Amino acid sequence: MRLSIPGRVFAAFVALLITFGAVSGYTLWQVRALGDQVRRLHASLIPTPAIVGEIEGELAGLDRVLEQEDGPALRRGVHLARRAHPYLTRLDDGFDRALARLAAPKAAPQAEPFVARLSGLQADREALRVSVQAFFDAVEADESAETLAEARRAARRPLRRVGRAVSLIRVDLAQSLDRAILALSAEEERAGWGAIVLAAVAMIIGVVITLSTSRLVRPLRTLRAGVERLAQGEYDPPVVVDMPGELGALAADFNRMAEAIRRRDAKLSAQQKELLQRERLATVGHMSAQITHELRNPLTSIGLNSELLMEELDEGDVPPATLGRTRPLLEAITKEVERLREITEEYLRFARLPRPERIAVDLNRVAAELVEFVRSELELAGAKVRVDPDPSVRPALVDPNQVRAALLNLVRNAREAVGEGGHVVVRVRTLGDRAAVTVEDDGPGLPPELLERIFEPFFSTKPQGTGLGLPMVRKIAQAQNGDVRFVSHPGRGTQVTLELPLAPS
Repeated sequence: MRLSIPGRVFAAFVALLITFGAVSGYTLWQVRALGDQVRRLHASLIPTPAIVGEIEGELAGLDRVLEQEDGPALRRGVHLARRAHPYLTRLDDGFDRALARLAAPKAAPQAEPFVARLSGLQADREALRVSVQAFFDAVEADESAETLAEARRAARRPLRRVGRAVSLIRVDLAQSLDRAILALSAEEERAGWGAIVLAAVAMIIGVVITLSTSRLVRPLRTLRAGVERLAQGEYDPPVVVDMPGELGALAADFNRMAEAIRRRDAKLSAQQKELLQRERLATVGHMSAQITHELRNPLTSIGLNSELLMEELDEGDVPPATLGRTRPLLEAITKEVERLREITEEYLRFARLPRPERIAVDLNRVAAELVEFVRSELELAGAKVRVDPDPSVRPALVDPNQVRAALLNLVRNAREAVGEGGHVVVRVRTLGDRAAVTVEDDGPGLPPELLERIFEPFFSTKPQGTGLGLPMVRKIAQAQNGDVRFVSHPGRGTQVTLELPLAPS
């Protein structure tokens, strides 16, 4: 049965896991075996030479007591050997500890011969005990010199036999321990080489599995390249995968999907062009109706004022009182004409926003120049304005004239919102890969129900507003590949933020 691609990859992965598991198991087994041997040595052979050395020390102490010839010194030595430093008891304790180490259940195999050798000294140890006790009794009984000399010779014979045997055991123990350590070193080296060989085999198997898996999934790179081309809108050439099975079928499905997307995009493009054309026509019609509505009343006022002015002028010489009445009429005409001009210009700017000429611009400088430009205007209205620059801001990639126009619109909106005694702040900040210019005021703010319509063309909260200011700001921001955010809190003011792209570093 032919395995699928996931099945083959899984089988290769399982094989690799088994190989590395075998390497790990072998290494763990060797480490545990070596550790067990080391523990056995620590439990038996390693501490035993020190214990045997203590036994030799006790034997040497007894020998020094037996060698004393001076009577008072000999009695003091016997007193010391029996009460303060009981050599015989300490000898028994040393032999017992050595045998306990060597005969322990987890003792090293090399310890077994020494158990027999130490146990074989039992008779000599008993003879030593009896003869030494007899000598000590003779000293304490203040026996004659001949009796003491005989007892001393009787005690020295088993003492020397036990001393020679213990010395040989100590030497043999040291040699046996050296051989055991060398054997452990050799075993460790063999285990290391075995682990290296198995690791090399595992690495070779891993390389083989990696190469086979890479060859198996190579067509996926071709499919990925096709996906990237498709994401960029490139539909040709089609993806070609010369491999039977799942990948070949996947490539065929991908090509069919790309063709379907091509047809859908062509259809959507045609529909989008038609929809944009309809929207343009609807916008022009809407703007025309709005402009007509905005112009009707001012034109009517102009006509009436003109007629009144003509009637006054037809009467002949204009007296001062008449002239005083005529001047307000002329001022009203001028004011209405100026309003008409501003409205028509705003409509034209909204309808014919030019393509932005984006360059690297210092937003701190743009904000400062704008504030200086409108400072007198805001001071006449009784408001204060200031700039809060960002010393670390990078240049923004924008059209400076369009950004300045957007900020001017926002500052004037803020001026109208705060009124006399209000404050307006133009703040520049950096937000990740974008710059943010915020116009903040402490005016009354807007209620939440109006926030959803603030960017809707021709919607305005001011009686004389055209409703094109904020839509124009948003249009400018989007033309710079940026955006605009509007946050307002009733009673606490409003913040309008232009988010603009930064120039490349």
